Amino acid sequence: MSRKTKPVGPKPAAAKPVARGLTKAVVLVTAIAAATACSSSQGGGTAGNGAAGTPVKGGVVRVAEAPSTFPDAIWPFDTPAQVSTVNTSEFQQLFYRPLYYWGLNDKVSLDPDVSLADAPTWSADGRTVTVQLKPWKWSDGESVTAQDALFWINMAKAETSNSGYYTPPNPSIGAKYFPDNVATATASGQTLTMTLNTAVGQTWFTDDELSQITPMPLAWDVTGLGKKGSCASDAFGSDAARSDCTADYTYLSAQSTKGADFAGSPLWSVVDGPWKLKDYNGTSGAWGIVPNSAYSGPQKPYLDEVDFVPYTSDTTEYADLKAGSGGANAIDVGYLPVEDAPTFNAKNPDAGNPLSSAGYYVPAPTYLDEISYYQINFANPAAGPLFKQPYFTKAVQDTVDQQGIIDGIWKGWGYPSTAAVPSIPAGNPLSPKSQSEKAVYDPAAAKQSLRSHGWNTDSVPAVCTDPGTGPNQCGAGIAAGTKAAFTLDYPSGQANLDTMAADMRSDAAKAGIAITMVSQTQNTIGNEGVACTAAQPAGCQWQALLYGGWVYSPDYYPTGDALFATGAGPNVWSFSDPKLDQLIVRTTTGNDVNDQYAYEDYLAGDQPVIYNPNLLPVDEITKKLHLDPGDPFQGYEPEYWYYTK
Repeated sequence: MSRKTKPVGPKPAAAKPVARGLTKAVVLVTAIAAATACSSSQGGGTAGNGAAGTPVKGGVVRVAEAPSTFPDAIWPFDTPAQVSTVNTSEFQQLFYRPLYYWGLNDKVSLDPDVSLADAPTWSADGRTVTVQLKPWKWSDGESVTAQDALFWINMAKAETSNSGYYTPPNPSIGAKYFPDNVATATASGQTLTMTLNTAVGQTWFTDDELSQITPMPLAWDVTGLGKKGSCASDAFGSDAARSDCTADYTYLSAQSTKGADFAGSPLWSVVDGPWKLKDYNGTSGAWGIVPNSAYSGPQKPYLDEVDFVPYTSDTTEYADLKAGSGGANAIDVGYLPVEDAPTFNAKNPDAGNPLSSAGYYVPAPTYLDEISYYQINFANPAAGPLFKQPYFTKAVQDTVDQQGIIDGIWKGWGYPSTAAVPSIPAGNPLSPKSQSEKAVYDPAAAKQSLRSHGWNTDSVPAVCTDPGTGPNQCGAGIAAGTKAAFTLDYPSGQANLDTMAADMRSDAAKAGIAITMVSQTQNTIGNEGVACTAAQPAGCQWQALLYGGWVYSPDYYPTGDALFATGAGPNVWSFSDPKLDQLIVRTTTGNDVNDQYAYEDYLAGDQPVIYNPNLLPVDEITKKLHLDPGDPFQGYEPEYWYYTK
């Protein structure tokens, strides 16, 4: 499984996510999550991906962060609330590399050169998978071994309730996901071997399960300062592993959110990625990175340092850009608020750039492998019964004018979310139906649907006047007098989001649906979005959240096991559909692409979230800086950036 979430709003120039995927990580998200600012398949205003010329070794790059959005967890074993591209692909993966790395050079594919392991091999019966790790080093001189990978796997097995990547088994349909589908796991030198207890689709297991494993150094196998643990060396699935890994988890999870200690920590300073954390301010959101001189990978950083500059609004960020790129503290990689952007010109994105004279260019945008949406809480006592009615959620969806938002508010800088599997960019398996899906805007049809299901739509909000479970009644759990109304929290600090929220409220009202819009900081919404359980009653209180969406990373094969399956970690909105669960299982246990198509086609008639358009980044890059071609999974690869002579 895999999940990844991207936050809403302009991404800092050049980034790769809040969970390289909700990743397998999901971050609650919607259509607006800004794409990576630095990602550019073309640049310099005309072609290429930045300044042409001879690379210069050294220099400092300052990157503007999206308003009130910054990483807050450093250990690459995230809880559901922490899983986001902001924490994972845009932060943790700079320091700690996963077994398999995707997205380099703007491709929806695995990149073997920068992955920690060779391609997996399978036994003849397809039940045993062997992974050979490359001769990589940690910054403390220790080798990255299969034991380090087993350390992460043991932790995932012991701490399923705390893992943002976990989808529980569903015995009624024989569904098992990682790590429950692993019978044995052993490590010997550089060789990791896993025997599975169920048949799996090999592409799915590689792309969605092995991809989420991040080897952890033995320096992290501790239960306290100077207290050695045994989680890494215990037998997989043993009672000892459960006990010892829980002891490790208690300590490491607490250290993972102590921002004041991030940079100087003896734990987090042991890295195998191209970068090390230089400093971090958990109050302001400022942080910086410097090269890892012991990095084993193929691309050593050119730059001396990359600093991430926090902002509370896009207005203040834009003011700093307008001051020019030549000052000592100028922003080198920033974003243009979409309301200040020129109309999108696909042939020349830099056309009409208002900051050209200030020393910046607008590169060609990177299209993320994402779907944008806002989450609707099926477990909320008041709004949940509404969302459980397919006709109601379909009516809400039909009031979202995706193309109108793109053409109007965003001036063409966007593309619609039409289904659960992205059709843009190319590279995903798409059924014929998925390829033909279009975004629909029809508030009149939405209003008629409410009327035909027992609602009086003469006023806003509409009122249920015919309760019951008949085909033309309001539906189960909806009493007479219930109002067609709910509250949607969306990120503050971005003028285009304020306008979008107002338009969505107005369009929903045309159908008789009242949406109360409430602006909150990005991090506040992220912390609010937890699942409704007895242990987390706060997760029952929120009704709808616009946080970002889902970037298919590290669940690169776009099944729904990590996102829409019953009980999936990122599925904090408590969506459940038994028929869909059965179809998901087929996509994970076989190798027939038609099973994937059946999943997509069924989900097209379901409504687990409310889809929104995807915002393309309007990045502003200093003309002297060369960037990498971009990453469709919203990741950062600043080791490929350099200044030119």
